Amino acid sequence: MTRYLLDTNHVSAFWTQDAILRERINRALDAQYYLCTPSVAELWHMVFNSSRVAYNQARLEVLLQQFPILDFDASAAIAYGRLWTELKQRGRPIPVIDAQIAAIAIVHNMTVLTSDVRHFSQVPAVAFENWLEPTSL
Repeated sequence: MTRYLLDTNHVSAFWTQDAILRERINRALDAQYYLCTPSVAELWHMVFNSSRVAYNQARLEVLLQQFPILDFDASAAIAYGRLWTELKQRGRPIPVIDAQIAAIAIVHNMTVLTSDVRHFSQVPAVAFENWLEPTSL
């Protein structure tokens, strides 16, 4: 069974019923999907930064019930510290939240679903896929 960690852009696409993403999820019969606290924090920012806070808050609360949420815990913090140091030493830092998501994926041996290919391609220890681009069957 493949375990996927959804980056914020993929969770947002799930939330908006993106047809390409829904089709890929429907084809991946033997998969489990997870969120993590850094992505959840970004989603809450999107809610509070919107013009329809109450409406979007209710929608997000329903969405969050559909996925297990992995914490940025002590093991992820260690992986993040190692990863962030390596990226900075190579002169290839990525946004902090993406590095936290990558660390959680490393700790849990998961594939990240993301459209931030430029960022996640800097992290050799992380498998990632972009399900928001059309593919041929």
